[in-house]
Amino acid sequence: MLKNYFKTAVRSLLRNKGYTLINVFGLGLGLCCAVILFLLAHYVSSYDSFQENYDRVYRLVNTSIGQGGEKDHTPGVPLPLPEALRTDFPELERIVLTRNHHGERHFTIEPDSEKPKFYELKSDRLVYTQPEYFDIFTVIWLEGNRNKALEQPNSIVVSKSIADKFFPSQSALGETIILNKETQLLITGVVEDAPANTDFPFNMFVSLATVQDEIKESGWGSVSSDDHCYILLAENDSPSRYTNRIERFVEKHIEDNDQNSVYQLQPMRDFHFNEHWSNYSFKSVSKNQILIMRLIGLFLILTACINFVNLSTAVAIRRSREVGVRKVLGSSRGQLIAQFLAESFGIIFLSALIGLGLAELLLLYVNPFMDVNLDIPWFEPSFILGVVFGLFSITVLSGFYPALILSGFKPALALKNLITTKNSGKLNLRKGLVVFQFFISQVFIIGTIVTLSQLNYIKNADLGYNTEALINIRIPEDDQSKKQTIKQQLSQLSGVNEVSLVFSNPSSGSVSVSDFRVEDDPEEYYSAMKFGDENYLTIYQLKLLAGRNLRPSDTLREVIVNEKFLEYINHKGSYEEAIGKQLKVWGKHIPIVGVVKDFHAVSLRNELMTIMIFSHMNAYRTITLKVDMANFNTTRSTIEKTWKAIYPEFDYEHEFVDEQLAQFYEGERKMTIFFSAASAIAIFIGCLGLFGLASFMVSQKVKEIGVRKVLGASSISIIGLFTTSYIKLIVLAFVLAAPVAWIIMSEWLQNFQYKISLGPVVFITALVATLLIAVLTVGYKSLRAALANPVD
Repeated sequence: MLKNYFKTAVRSLLRNKGYTLINVFGLGLGLCCAVILFLLAHYVSSYDSFQENYDRVYRLVNTSIGQGGEKDHTPGVPLPLPEALRTDFPELERIVLTRNHHGERHFTIEPDSEKPKFYELKSDRLVYTQPEYFDIFTVIWLEGNRNKALEQPNSIVVSKSIADKFFPSQSALGETIILNKETQLLITGVVEDAPANTDFPFNMFVSLATVQDEIKESGWGSVSSDDHCYILLAENDSPSRYTNRIERFVEKHIEDNDQNSVYQLQPMRDFHFNEHWSNYSFKSVSKNQILIMRLIGLFLILTACINFVNLSTAVAIRRSREVGVRKVLGSSRGQLIAQFLAESFGIIFLSALIGLGLAELLLLYVNPFMDVNLDIPWFEPSFILGVVFGLFSITVLSGFYPALILSGFKPALALKNLITTKNSGKLNLRKGLVVFQFFISQVFIIGTIVTLSQLNYIKNADLGYNTEALINIRIPEDDQSKKQTIKQQLSQLSGVNEVSLVFSNPSSGSVSVSDFRVEDDPEEYYSAMKFGDENYLTIYQLKLLAGRNLRPSDTLREVIVNEKFLEYINHKGSYEEAIGKQLKVWGKHIPIVGVVKDFHAVSLRNELMTIMIFSHMNAYRTITLKVDMANFNTTRSTIEKTWKAIYPEFDYEHEFVDEQLAQFYEGERKMTIFFSAASAIAIFIGCLGLFGLASFMVSQKVKEIGVRKVLGASSISIIGLFTTSYIKLIVLAFVLAAPVAWIIMSEWLQNFQYKISLGPVVFITALVATLLIAVLTVGYKSLRAALANPVD
């Protein structure tokens, strides 16, 4: 019997090649995309789940509320806080401070040899920390004593990849390296490299005692978003019992808490999924985005399954005689259902093979694009069980109803060829499935239009300063004379219009905040700090509203503030009246010499910030150049030669300012591409189904079309005969999809303080696009039918 089922299934599929191909390709494409989305969602959800103390690790984070009610979130803490926390909370099992500062780090290997080696590495993987780090976080040790490795100053623990890079074919333990030509470090441990799915991607751990002098000099009023405090709670301890005590702790140590700073314990399970507070991997993904990935994958499968159901029930009329003969010969309805389910399983199994094969190929492009390392776990038992369960679920979901319809034909009607499209499956159900299919497609299309519009808005938004024709070059050494020399020499080059020494762009992902006081005001205030020389305002074209520019200075002597700053300190007079006010910053009395128009110091997700701009030579880490883009290739070559003459040991690299700012919205850009791809695939699968249904309907109405043409019907009226019903279904799908998409995208736009409005144009565009695609799909077959010779 099974052999007979198999033969019959193969013959039926070959007899209906077109519909078989549509079903196989549509399901395969849907499964391919769903597999990639499910793998990606699983990967993102797994961040740091390998940590042994996953449920006991917390981070102390801060939310400050300004006078206007705006909230500022930072994972940074004052440097004295962890030590005070140890004193006031002795019951906490472990407390550790981590410092991670960005930029390049220069390492000298074998400095005493005739030919020392030099390496320049990105510093986002270097962290200053304490021995307790390895008690809190899971790190696999290969060499060294984990308990003592970071006890002493000038100690460093490196990962295996760094050890092999610095000291190939030998043990790195006990070797000495020099950091930035200044700090001699002894390698006291070697550990395994961090896995890819972690928010602690460090491959170099320097003892915090190495920079103990910096920590001692820092007060409670200065906070950097790169300085984190992590806590390991004891077994069965609850973070809720510390809430009130932490409030009193803050009141005790931070006097005149004008920012209304609220500190709280954030669990590790929230590190990767809370976009208010960043992490060291800079790859935060909200749980809503993960849910959206899974829903998109599920909806793509449902869309393909709807095609299967619609085409199978529509084609059922061609198999009515077969069913009639089988029933007359004694086949039961159960046997017929088994036969048709077996055919469905065959199509779905073939689709799964094609889908998984396509997914394997697409991962070659998805992995570098998403900066992940996904692969299909072919031989994992959980994956095999998931695939088997999925195959049977899809078979039942998409194959059971067509099997029920086919097996339900009455033998007498079937043998007399009286089965029609109306009784070969409920027409209303097929229409409902088409509506649901295009409901999904239009939600995707509206989402794509909104995200594209928001990204375009961000790209063209006025940030309050200029970004065109500006390049940044990282300064590799903190040598003041070299900084002055490189600035002077670069400013003399043809093609370089302006040069400025700065800490970073006016908009930066790393924000430093400091406390200050205003003249005789007893209140303590907080503000973000920006560092740039006397050319900072002119090169970025920051608009000066009152006062003058900064004069050349190597130390903090003058300050320029923005409009938001004056509003924050309750300055009631004109901007000119603010000139000369004395601020007490870092123990110095510094006059306000200028007021600039507000500009965005962080991304457009956040409100405008209060800003203080200083000149301070020790703070400069970047040199910004305004270049002539017409001859940039020539200019770039001369810039590099000048650079190499002063910094011969370092690699030259530059980056355009506007490209750096685009990194703020990299997640949104990738989300837009995902939405666009999902929309295109959903529409494509839906159109495959429409094309198949239209083809079937045309083949069923060949004689009717001929009669209509003989009686004088125009080609337009015949095309309308086929397209009108589908247009009505798509409009109905739009009416259902529009409010759902509005709710979803309104929620997404809440992530931005500056955003587009969801006007009618977005929704009309989505409807017109869907109608156009559908009409073209159905119209092709309709046009061929309308232009056919009535005699034929």
